[in-house]
Amino acid sequence: MKALIYNIMEWPEKTLFSRQEASRILGVGLSTLDSLITYTELPRVIIHKRVFIHRRDLENYIGICRVTTQGDKQ
Repeated sequence: MKALIYNIMEWPEKTLFSRQEASRILGVGLSTLDSLITYTELPRVIIHKRVFIHRRDLENYIGICRVTTQGDKQ
């Protein structure tokens, strides 16, 4: 079964993403996402025991991980 990868721009009005949505946007598994959250690389929002990732935090994390054509992080 092919894993679905979503583009964050598919939801311009959405502010909070579930763990499942965030993992699809980043193209990583849930355990990897949980590790990013645990190691405070990716902040989270907890509402009634549910974990969400804020759009701004996802965009910031993607920007931090971005690599230029020369291989240098921007």
